[in-house]
Amino acid sequence: MSLFDFFFPEQAQATHLRSIANSARYQRRRSARASAGGPPPPQVAALEQRVAALEADLGFTSLVLAAVMARLDARGHVTNAEVKSLIAELDALDGVNDGRLDVSYLRDTAT
Repeated sequence: MSLFDFFFPEQAQATHLRSIANSARYQRRRSARASAGGPPPPQVAALEQRVAALEADLGFTSLVLAAVMARLDARGHVTNAEVKSLIAELDALDGVNDGRLDVSYLRDTAT
């Protein structure tokens, strides 16, 4: 929850609902294009590739952060070698060895 959500819940709710409506509209247009048989416009394909790259980067960042947090929690300090050794161990926590970690794992362990 952001400070905006906390201090202005009605405006935040309206913003979130608008975002959901825009997503639904985008999905309808995308499925209409796909059913027409044509490829997506180049801008859409480029954006989808960028989003996929960002998702991969975020997953890897979460994995590194989880490794740092685990070592700091255990010892109070950390080295690069220790982080690298923990990455492989923590990568398996979400059930997939893909060089990433689901962000929800960090949220669940933080509470």
